[in-house]
Amino acid sequence: MVEANAESPVAFDERMREEAAAAGRAALDVSLQRFTHEQRDAFWNAIGLYYSARRHPGADEAAMQTTAALA
Repeated sequence: MVEANAESPVAFDERMREEAAAAGRAALDVSLQRFTHEQRDAFWNAIGLYYSARRHPGADEAAMQTTAALA
């Protein structure tokens, strides 16, 4: 018998990703509390530079999607 409220595999994967991301953000927030406000700002600025420089995993894919959208 199939349960009517069964979650689709896609929905399950998305929910798991969201839960893992939320847990990761919470752990990062706790870890960053030991640093000064200036150090936390420097950390987030470095993260922003890393992602804006397109050196992160998936950067090539995102650039190709942007190029395709403009074409």
